[in-house]
Amino acid sequence: MELKSHGFIGGGRITKIILQALANKHIELFSVLVCDTNLEVLNALKKQFPKIQTTDSCEIAAKQEIVFIALHPPVIMETLEQIKESVSVKTQVVSFAPKISIEKVASLLATRNIARMIPNATSYINEGYNPVSFSAEYSSNEKHSLFEMLQTMGKTFEVEESKLEAYAMVSAMLPTYFWFQWKEMQNLGLQRNGSSNFIGCN
Repeated sequence: MELKSHGFIGGGRITKIILQALANKHIELFSVLVCDTNLEVLNALKKQFPKIQTTDSCEIAAKQEIVFIALHPPVIMETLEQIKESVSVKTQVVSFAPKISIEKVASLLATRNIARMIPNATSYINEGYNPVSFSAEYSSNEKHSLFEMLQTMGKTFEVEESKLEAYAMVSAMLPTYFWFQWKEMQNLGLQRNGSSNFIGCN
């Protein structure tokens, strides 16, 4: 698969996960440009993925064909305000932030090719379960090529935007918080009836 030019605004955890997913599939990363204001973060990424390019200019990253917004929600809108002059009508923008809707992103940018995705950590080994939503105006051809790239991360599927957070809760956060309880329930279920530690019905 040939990558278009990709700009990542934010070089944190989710960017690292996606770059590793691509690297696992032996996809060249020459066309990837990562922006972050933290030089240590950029140096660490560059060490792990030597073929990427790095910059501290969000405006430069925003000039790529596909731009990923990998920032926390509180700084999303101010960052979009900062890069809006660099984003063309043909740019594809993918936000990984919860809560910030496609409509809000579109209110500041010229492009209508806007998507939201909430990836989970198992994408790092290409076993992710990742819902994605697209704006109604998203170009069908561009959507197809982007979807092909996103599928390298694992199971990727389109959902209504209103359901994004629910999918993330069930597939990622819920197991994180409750796995130890499920594990204990499994252990109890495997114990023989009559054991002093067994809790169940007679």
